[in-house]
Amino acid sequence: MTLAQPQTMAPVGAPPLLSGWLDRWPVILLVCLLSIVPLLVVDFPPLADLYGHLGRYAVQTELAQRPALQQFYSYDWKLIGNLGGDIVVQALHPLLGLEGAVRATVILTQLLGALGLLLVAREVHGRVTPFAVAAITLLYGYPFNYGFINYALSMAFALLAYVVWLRLHRQERSLAAGVWLAVAGAAIWVCHTYGWAFLGLLVGSTMLAEVFAARMHPVRAVGRILGACWPLLLPVVPMAVWRAESSGAAMSGWSMAYKLRWLFQPFKNTWPVPDIASVAIVTALLYWARLSRSASYAGGVGIAALLSVAFFFILPTRVFGSAFADMRLLPYGLAIALVAVRFDRLGSRELKIVSAIALAFFVGRQTVTAASYIVQNRLIAAALPALDHMPQGARVAFFVVKPCQIAWAVPALDHLAGAALARRDAFVNDQWQQPGVNPLKVHYPAAEPFTRDPSHLVQGENCGHRARPPLSEALARLPRAAFTHVWIVGYGPTDWAVPQEGFVEVPGSGSGKLYTVKP
Repeated sequence: MTLAQPQTMAPVGAPPLLSGWLDRWPVILLVCLLSIVPLLVVDFPPLADLYGHLGRYAVQTELAQRPALQQFYSYDWKLIGNLGGDIVVQALHPLLGLEGAVRATVILTQLLGALGLLLVAREVHGRVTPFAVAAITLLYGYPFNYGFINYALSMAFALLAYVVWLRLHRQERSLAAGVWLAVAGAAIWVCHTYGWAFLGLLVGSTMLAEVFAARMHPVRAVGRILGACWPLLLPVVPMAVWRAESSGAAMSGWSMAYKLRWLFQPFKNTWPVPDIASVAIVTALLYWARLSRSASYAGGVGIAALLSVAFFFILPTRVFGSAFADMRLLPYGLAIALVAVRFDRLGSRELKIVSAIALAFFVGRQTVTAASYIVQNRLIAAALPALDHMPQGARVAFFVVKPCQIAWAVPALDHLAGAALARRDAFVNDQWQQPGVNPLKVHYPAAEPFTRDPSHLVQGENCGHRARPPLSEALARLPRAAFTHVWIVGYGPTDWAVPQEGFVEVPGSGSGKLYTVKP
């Protein structure tokens, strides 16, 4: 395997190299449609954090019409690098309503991500490759399943922005390419900081491949790379202001143990066997491309893939107040690595074999993801009947009883309280309040410390390892006068130790338990 030189890419206006049926626009659109099938088989995406975001979006878009929420929440728009989903929901809300706008934003995120991967392959190789289709499955990786919507949306925009920049750069339209980077980079930064950094990684890697290929003098090479990339520095000033007003750099939590675990979890969703098997298949495809004399990696995106994996190991777990900063990058590094593989020297028989494997993997993985979402959606639906027994404007202390050992399945119930906020105008204690993370603010001092994430996360009574407080301890500390209800859900047996005095169980509350609180 060798890194392909930029000169081997299809020149602008020339017929695509080895054009096939995947390169036709109707087929590209069909693949993009197939890429969102897992989101079409459920009424609302069962992503771990999404119901929490739903609650925040309710405050953001409808606070003026919800007087019951006004005493507890405010939403102050500020220029921060984490607003992508908020802006899209705000734009779609008048047309689709709250939950329709949120669902459409999630679907749009994956649709744009799939289109971005396919168009990057088309621009780099002159054609859409079967491996680029297989790469779409990594859009449904651990970060997306956790509900990092702003992050996923910014990465999709970064891929699309890179396609436009690459075309302008190939046409040697330096001024237009620089203006595009400045505008697109600033917009993507507003969506999420990591997407902006990812765009810089893609552009910088392309320039690095060019200066390597030209054997340029190091000083001149650095000047050429900086000359192409400097327009991306436009958001540095607002980012400095943002971080100065929030939590500084907020970088912490580097752990090799977690990184080694996450190497097996890029597809983590519901079942370990198909998820780990999917990692093995992707690894096998990339290893085949590394050994095959008939395959190569395109220079720019190949370097970007290597750097993405390198930064996965370098970055700490928390950056700029966002958790799992390192884990988020790994699925995209693998996706870009698949996109980087080119087949223009393959014989027809070998091309058919690897194409069939890649396309079969795409279909199989999308089917597994759809089935996982159906299972997770049923888990959520079983707990939601509790909402029917909450009065409008209830004050709900929400608790999620976590398993003693970390389970493989993504914790779909962790922020289910957001549904009570959105649908019953309830105060709940699961909203995020990390400085600078989002513009929502909680105002309910009487409920302290049960006002924000992670006060709702507890464990059962019999766990030997204490990562969270036990449920009984949390209930004992609860300021009862501040709440009208206690809602408890969990992932295991429901024989939770709930004190009887002052708690009256509400029957018919689904798979969890709902209690009214007697002061």
